[in-house]
Amino acid sequence: MIASTVLLAGGAHAQPSNADLDRQIRTKSDQLEQVVEKYHDIHEDLKTTAAQTGVLQRQIQPLKEQINSRRGAVGRLAAAGYRSSRSMSLSLLLDAGTTRDVVDRLLLMKSYTQHQQREIDELALTSERYATARRTLDALLEQQKNQQTQLGRQRATIESAIADLKKLRVKAYGPTGQLARTEDRAKPPVPRLAGASEKVLKFALAQIGKDYQWAGEGPGGFDCSGLVAATFRTIGIQLPHSSGRQQQRARTITRGQLVPGDLIFFYRDVHHVGIYLGGNKMVHAPQFGEQVRVDPIDSLPINSYGRVVLSTP
Repeated sequence: MIASTVLLAGGAHAQPSNADLDRQIRTKSDQLEQVVEKYHDIHEDLKTTAAQTGVLQRQIQPLKEQINSRRGAVGRLAAAGYRSSRSMSLSLLLDAGTTRDVVDRLLLMKSYTQHQQREIDELALTSERYATARRTLDALLEQQKNQQTQLGRQRATIESAIADLKKLRVKAYGPTGQLARTEDRAKPPVPRLAGASEKVLKFALAQIGKDYQWAGEGPGGFDCSGLVAATFRTIGIQLPHSSGRQQQRARTITRGQLVPGDLIFFYRDVHHVGIYLGGNKMVHAPQFGEQVRVDPIDSLPINSYGRVVLSTP
């Protein structure tokens, strides 16, 4: 289980070198990101389940009211039929003046019986629809409960792993837990583009320097899929907060088709995503303990490339 691999091992060992600590931090940060993205997948499933549950709950009450109404109608028809059946049958023989009168009264009885049967059939159909909806709703509520339990467990695993990573980063990099960087930290200029693409990149680049924050969608911090979701929300596109789900929503393209604003997905299980800037560079929220920044797209193992259909400005 991934959760168990994230937790740092204890025990007495020789003091690791900075290179060893760096490797441990990279490995455990990557493992943490996998757990975080699995958390997002479950959270997206929970949102879908909650939406489906809401729809069914809104449907069930009217069905219940229809059942009560149809039961009342069937009951009234049955009572009226019982009271009148004997007298109506006898009157057919005693009061009918002509053969035509007998035929008319028989037709009236048939129509009454057919109406009663229609009400019974409608009651049975509505009752079946209600029973089906009720079974589906109960299953969804149980599924929702299980998803909430899974989220709680994942959250506990993530918080524990983060606490261990904080200690490891302090051991490697000092009290701040930050690795000193010598590269230029200035924000690159926004490429001159048309419409929504420029707005996407302008927002994404404005987040450079903000902390990686698991499950973060801003404004103070982001994780990788949270940055993408928040960026595209600025142009009215709602993407799932999950790199894997974002890949499913995007149209697959080739590397040669990449243009600024496209998405790049990383690792075999797609647990990381970045926004393409052009020039083989991307902006992304790397890992816990780091900040949103620009990196070469080949700094991580690429899985695929995707394009979200952008709205007009």
